[in-house]
Amino acid sequence: MRILTFASSTAVLLPLLSLNAWANPANQSQPSTLKFSPTKDKQISQQNSTVPADNSWSNSNQKELEGVKFQLQNISQRNFTPSRGVPSLTIANPYGFGADRGFFSGLSYQTDTRGGLDGVNNRDGTFGFGLGLGNAQKSVGAELSYSAASFGQNDRDFGSGGFNLKLHRKIADGWGVAAGWNSFLSIGDGNDLDDSLYFATTKIFRTRENVNSAFSRVGATIGVGNGQFRTEDSIANDNNNFNVFGSLAFRVARPVSFITEWTGQDLGMGLSVSPFRAVPLTINLGARDIAGAGDGARFVFGVGAGI
Repeated sequence: MRILTFASSTAVLLPLLSLNAWANPANQSQPSTLKFSPTKDKQISQQNSTVPADNSWSNSNQKELEGVKFQLQNISQRNFTPSRGVPSLTIANPYGFGADRGFFSGLSYQTDTRGGLDGVNNRDGTFGFGLGLGNAQKSVGAELSYSAASFGQNDRDFGSGGFNLKLHRKIADGWGVAAGWNSFLSIGDGNDLDDSLYFATTKIFRTRENVNSAFSRVGATIGVGNGQFRTEDSIANDNNNFNVFGSLAFRVARPVSFITEWTGQDLGMGLSVSPFRAVPLTINLGARDIAGAGDGARFVFGVGAGI
């Protein structure tokens, strides 16, 4: 059953391996968010993944980082300490950083789908996983991921989904750019994932020096994309034009960020939390379709982790 005409979005598989622009001190990999973006049904927008630590979201200077690198090289064969997760920069939108090493996966759930039948429980879920390659600081990082379109109550073949590609580059301290192609290859019957191209850039602003201080960082993302990022009118009229999307993330506390964003057709708000000191896990809680598209606000939940 094809529930949606317009993008529904399960919206959330979080940042999974470290967003170092907004990360902990030391050169550690941390969870950034692998998210599922709004698409005609559900679709992964590879958001946060593994990235080398960046001072702009951390609490360390370059000398400290170099010292930590030297120490890590000496003990890397003898010890491994899991790093803390990092709260996300976006709920569903892609952003300018990405994974250039490691594996990540995530799970998202929504209480209802956009355009669902009245009186019918249209809850649904999405699962995805991916791999980071390359080096975003020296050249280009790359993410390759797969998102299962649905394992809820929609009549799709099990495993139906799409492959996604993201290329990203860190161009300055706390500033990254990325270009991606969601669902460049789809698998399974009844799969209505939106083939989407996008370009996004993210800048991290230090409002306070110490990352442990309240409201110490602000992350601003802006991008353009077609497919899942189009307005409702463009989708209805089958116009595959490009549209603007954007997000603002406020580092309320070290493990928590508050996010508000416009996906191109609807407003979303939520919290992203990394609750455990030694577990690279990130949890997103939010609401979609607060304004703009849709037939009412929808609760979305996501959890992601990375190695």
